[in-house]
Parts: sequence; structure tokens; C-alpha cells
Amino acid sequence: MVAPSKVFEWPLNRVHCSGFLHSLPNQSCTEAFIWNLYRNHVSSAKYYLPVLLVPLVLNYRKLSKNHVWSIVKNYLQTLGIGSTINALVFYWMCICRRLCGRFVWGLVPFLSCCLGAQIIWWAPPKVLQFYSTGIIHAAIEAMMRQLDVGLVHSHAARTLVFMMCSLAVLRLQQAQAYSGFWFIKPALLPDDYPKWSLEQRVRDSLLELRTYLGIGLALDLLSAIMRKRIRRINLKSTSFMISYMGIYRMIQCVLAGRMEPRHTNLLAAFLSGGAFWFVSHIPLTLMSFSVVTASQVLWQEFCAQDVSKSKLLAKLQRLPWSKLLIPPSLGFLVHSLLFQGHVINGLARSFINRTCDSNAQRIVDFLLLPEETILTKVSSISIMPFLF
Repeated sequence: MVAPSKVFEWPLNRVHCSGFLHSLPNQSCTEAFIWNLYRNHVSSAKYYLPVLLVPLVLNYRKLSKNHVWSIVKNYLQTLGIGSTINALVFYWMCICRRLCGRFVWGLVPFLSCCLGAQIIWWAPPKVLQFYSTGIIHAAIEAMMRQLDVGLVHSHAARTLVFMMCSLAVLRLQQAQAYSGFWFIKPALLPDDYPKWSLEQRVRDSLLELRTYLGIGLALDLLSAIMRKRIRRINLKSTSFMISYMGIYRMIQCVLAGRMEPRHTNLLAAFLSGGAFWFVSHIPLTLMSFSVVTASQVLWQEFCAQDVSKSKLLAKLQRLPWSKLLIPPSLGFLVHSLLFQGHVINGLARSFINRTCDSNAQRIVDFLLLPEETILTKVSSISIMPFLF
């Protein structure tokens, strides 16, 4: 067996792109691009199904015709942008191989991903936020694993980071300045809440917890269906959401009337994040996701500030950070998957493979074959033209 990075050394670096980049034999580069575009849409339609179903589950009580169409349109736009990016990445790898006459480190796949992902500049805001959150947090986690930082090994440190992110997000959420996704969305308390009896507060909290119990069970059931493990439903989402929301509402119940409501909410937002301590499944992934989400929330708050008196801050506000960060983050992820697969988490690996018809894993498996076997297989495949 050889390491996948051997593709940048002779003689494997001289292998033609039709030898293993193309999905089917006897395909030109353009034919492979068209085929990938079709197959990516098919595989992405299945993978992004939660993008369609989860909003329908979370908002089942207030669905309208316009709301359903908005969810469906977001689903179609998400799979369309993702499928096209994946197909363009492989097309650019073919172009780089033909221009250089060999596979060059950095051009394949990093620069190819950066170029293929440039269509993200035309993505709608919801699709842009979806990909920026998903791709950037996976790249951050992979980089932390590659550098072997302390957060990789310390669950206490990860919990503290999550608690700070919880404070940042819930603070703006309660101020009605952020309406995007977060694990919980506590209802705003009425002005006379401190005058309520303890029994009324507990009853109100239990009613809200019942809602999150239903949401958590629905998400766990959907996860089991997607994994085809219906008989083995794991209540990870349910337990996390109930404990998170339960701690938040318990603090509000106990401290109502003893502290200012604003301070109570801030303390509850921070301490309830301690529910992360009980998360044993993909904790580093969830922490990375929370860091990216909290960063987006804080950036949104910064962009809402009046900076007309400062030209520097005004220019900083106009920077499209998501559009700038997605291409290199995707390039880093794909490069790591091909050549340092141990730093990629299961979700990122699944995201890449299941949205590109498993072409990335096919290349990894091919490059892990003995060198003689690779050369023998490639020699039996015809060298095809670029166009048709």
C-alpha cells in the first residue's frame, strides 16, 4: 500500500486525470463534469433531506403555504449550490492536471476547491449561512485535531467554551436581535413573572419542556431513520435539549424577583450551557459549531452598530467574511480528507462523500492500493480529451 500523498510523486503524479478522477471509464473531463453534476444532485437530495424535514417538524404548528414554499425553496437552493460546487471542484482538478502535466501539491485539491467554491458568492443568504456554519466549524475542528490543541482532550475546557457561546447567543436571542438557529429558544418571560407563584412558574416551565421533549424525540427519530437504525433510537438530542432548557428555566424560576430579569437571563444563559458536560457524542464537533454560531451572532451585533464616524470600522462591516472563508475552509477539509483522514470527523466525512456521490472516498481507496496495482489499472483506461 502507498500513502495517498504519493500521487504528487513520480510515477503516480503523471497519471492522467481520466485514470481515477473521472467517475466512469471512457469519459472526457467535460462528460465527467456533467455526470457528476447529475449524480451529485441525486446524492445531495437524500443527504439534505433534514434541511427540508427539520424546519417542518420544528414549525409544524404554524405552517402556511408561503412558509412551506420558503422551506422547499431553501432545500432546492442548498442542494443545487452544494452539488454544483462538488462537480466544479473535480472539473478544476482535471484542468489543473492538464495545465501542469502532472498532479501538483496545493493545486489538487486545495486550489481546485477554492476555485470551485467561488459560486458561493451567488448563494442566497440562508444557503450562505448554512454552508458557512457547516463547513467552517468542521475546518476548525480538523485544524484543532491536526495541531492537537488542549481542547481536543479536555471536556471541561470544551464545556466552558460552550457556556460562553451559550451566553453570547441567548443574550441576543432574548433581546430579539437574533432569530437564527440555536439549540434552544426560551420564550420571553412576561413582565409580571416575578409576581407569579412558584407553582405557576414550574407549570409554565414544564409546558415549555414538553415542547422540547417532542422536538428532541422527533429529531432522534429522524436521525434513526436517516441512519436506517429505527430499532436502535438514541435519545442524545432529547436528553441534551431537555437538560439545557431545564437548567435555564430552573434558574429563572429560582431567581425571579431576586435579581433584575436581564441579569437573571444572562446568568441562566451561561450556567445552562453547563448541560454540555453531559454530551458524550461528538463534543468537539458541537463545540466548534457553537463557536462559529456565536461568532456569527457577535458579528451580526457589530454590523448593527452605527460606525459612520469610523471609516475603518465601516469598511470592516462590509467585508463578506462567510464568502471569503468558505472556499479555503472547504479546500482544507477536502485536502485533509484525502491525505490526513484521521483529523476529519465523521460528520464532515459524511458531508463530503454523501454530497459528491462518494467520489472523494473512491479516490482515497484507489490511492491506497499498491503502486503497481494503480499503474496497471490506469494503463487499461483510455486517455480521454478534455471536452467531448
